[in-house]
Amino acid sequence: MTLIIRKIAFVSFLALILCETIYGSAIPQSVLEISTEESTQSDNLLRKLASSKSSKSKEKVDKKYYVSPDKANWFKAFLYCVSAGLELATVESEAETDLLNEVLDKDDIKEGWKEGYWLSGNSLAYPETLEFYWASTGQKIIYTNWGKDQPDNAGKKEFCIGVGLVGKKPAWNDYAPETELKYICQSPRPCC
Repeated sequence: MTLIIRKIAFVSFLALILCETIYGSAIPQSVLEISTEESTQSDNLLRKLASSKSSKSKEKVDKKYYVSPDKANWFKAFLYCVSAGLELATVESEAETDLLNEVLDKDDIKEGWKEGYWLSGNSLAYPETLEFYWASTGQKIIYTNWGKDQPDNAGKKEFCIGVGLVGKKPAWNDYAPETELKYICQSPRPCC
């Protein structure tokens, strides 16, 4: 199982790098211009995300977060964000945490880890050491906002990061990638 997860993560990473190298962004325009029949699901997701809760930055945070109204496992959340021309969210500073908390407040975040939201952080490439990286950027996670006693890798299968409300304050938790959660997309990073 771990080997399969590593291969999937590596292939996804290579695909993103290849797209950025060839097209200058993670999603080439030709991929975005798909046929009407194929675009129905993607159009629905774009409409949902466009009408979802979002927030602009206050402290030079050059991104916008979008909360999905739907739930998905970590891999599907990653793909849904990319298919909408966005990225699964990263949170790399206290200012970004504040911005994300504003968005979650508008979404009426519910108490408990089971009501969490996916972020792009994961340790899929390093399940033995739980070394976490942002899938959307490839960067090692330096800034953290873990909840109490997290990450705990319960059942030795929690490799992906989500944010949930525990004790009236949003914090990070590690989840099994197959867990169905809402997810947070962000505006794409400028390439180069």
